[in-house]
Amino acid sequence: MNYIYSAKNNAFYPIELKFEYENSKSWPDDGVAVSDSIFNEFSGQNSTGKIRASDSEGVPIWREQPPLTPDELIMGAENKRKYLIIEANDVINKNNWPSKLILKRLLEVEKISFNEWLDYIDALNAIDTSTAPNITWPIVPA
Repeated sequence: MNYIYSAKNNAFYPIELKFEYENSKSWPDDGVAVSDSIFNEFSGQNSTGKIRASDSEGVPIWREQPPLTPDELIMGAENKRKYLIIEANDVINKNNWPSKLILKRLLEVEKISFNEWLDYIDALNAIDTSTAPNITWPIVPA
């Protein structure tokens, strides 16, 4: 066996580095020796919808991922809104619509698109993220 698993830290530690970990006072006191196959299974990509946790013996297991908390859902919605606004502003700026408008060079078809994107940004800003995940996101302009 080449590794220990710490349930407290939910982490693996190579036994060959024990001396270095002890010198830095970071060797876990709850470490359980695990086989290389356990290390390989639980240190790689996790199963979809699963998280690594420990059982009552302090050995790693796959557990169902808990649902997101209301605060996490709200944060996710706020991040999505910020991302969508950045994307919308990128479209507006790549087309130079603000500059063309100021210089009176904005074509009528561009003015229509510009307004659609501004309406889209307004709709994004109007979203109440506290209702996440029950949010109806506005449709991206064509």
